[in-house]
Amino acid sequence: MSQSGWSVVAKFGDPISAQALFGLLEAWNLPCYFASNGAVPGLGTEFAILVPTEFLARAQRIREQSQVSEEELTFLATGELPDAPQKP
Repeated sequence: MSQSGWSVVAKFGDPISAQALFGLLEAWNLPCYFASNGAVPGLGTEFAILVPTEFLARAQRIREQSQVSEEELTFLATGELPDAPQKP
């Protein structure tokens, strides 16, 4: 799951968490790449976010400083609040 000149910032077991990190890094204007081991988009079991190797340390610091919970990652990726009442 690596490409020449790109390094993995983090791997996830679900696409939503990976998309949240992708969005966070994009907000910091870091070039990033979303990769999956699935042959069909969205059906993989491992999702990774990669950045150019020269940005890896910065991306790792941004991720570490964000310290968001799984619920916050879900909200960032989907806009849906966890445990919100369902609309009829």
